[in-house]
Amino acid sequence: MAAEVFCGRCGAHLVNPAAPCPRCGAPASGSYYGPAAAIPRTRKSPGLAAALAVLPGLGHFYLGQNIKGFAFLVGVFGLQFFGFDLDLTVIGAAIGVPMELGGAGLWLFSIVDAYRTAKRMESSGEPSQPEQARPPKYQ
Repeated sequence: MAAEVFCGRCGAHLVNPAAPCPRCGAPASGSYYGPAAAIPRTRKSPGLAAALAVLPGLGHFYLGQNIKGFAFLVGVFGLQFFGFDLDLTVIGAAIGVPMELGGAGLWLFSIVDAYRTAKRMESSGEPSQPEQARPPKYQ
């Protein structure tokens, strides 16, 4: 199962990836691959994504959104950790309690966001890895 290869300059489909582009004459670089239809794309369950998001970031890791998952993980645990630490003083409680509530709010939002992201990916047919190269749209 081979991926379709497109010219990096004009976007023409290359039958022979080692030969120069027949349309614009650009040398073959082999660096631009389109989203081959042969690449299987697994469907991601919105319910499972939300259930996994109970552990901050895990639902987004399941969906292939690693940067977003890491941001939720660091955000929730960071706010909770520093919020608890500040609660040890009377003045710190005025700052610590809102930080803990912010961490809890971010945690709940991450669950909702994992569900919504999975639903959007399911309805649009978007691949789970957004980093995959797409061919340019030429008409």
